[in-house]
Amino acid sequence: MNMLSVVQAILLLGGKYVLQLRDDKPGIAAPNQWAFFGGSVEAGESAMQAVVREIHEELTISPQFKFQWPFEAYSAFVRNEVRYLVFSASVDDLWYQHQVLEGQDARAFSYEEVALLGMPRVTRQILHRFHLEHPLAM
Repeated sequence: MNMLSVVQAILLLGGKYVLQLRDDKPGIAAPNQWAFFGGSVEAGESAMQAVVREIHEELTISPQFKFQWPFEAYSAFVRNEVRYLVFSASVDDLWYQHQVLEGQDARAFSYEEVALLGMPRVTRQILHRFHLEHPLAM
């Protein structure tokens, strides 16, 4: 079985991180928690195509993404290792036209505010690594 590949979008708005409050539904990963926007890479799709598609489907915007790195971690939801393909993009010039089409909410948080949020462990790990590597990108 191939490892599941998932794209994760670190969206930057005014020096803060945009996160999605996931739906509170049974049968989804991380219900009612704050997480990155993103999703699975579909068959025949590149990771870049997947992140562009996912963000357009979820927020109706199409920022310019930069690939950061892959991150592998165990997912209790799929009961297997998952390859998270991490991208980042500024949404400063696009945010005014976004619409939240998936999840309960989308908000921008400072790195300090993120510490107070309920979020999946993998989201916290990816965010911490990105923040350490890009302290002036904010």
